[in-house]
Amino acid sequence: MQKKGTSIGKFFNNLYYDEFKWSVVKSISAFILGVRIAKEFVGTEVMPAIPL
Repeated sequence: MQKKGTSIGKFFNNLYYDEFKWSVVKSISAFILGVRIAKEFVGTEVMPAIPL
């Protein structure tokens, strides 16, 4: 008897093994992560003032 996979498992398998879909998922994830990191840096001075 063949083992039947769940629809969720098939969905993620399809995303992972389709090169284009996986690229889109990675890009969106990286963008969301970047936005969250940028929100944490609000009000932070990245470059300190140079004394004259």
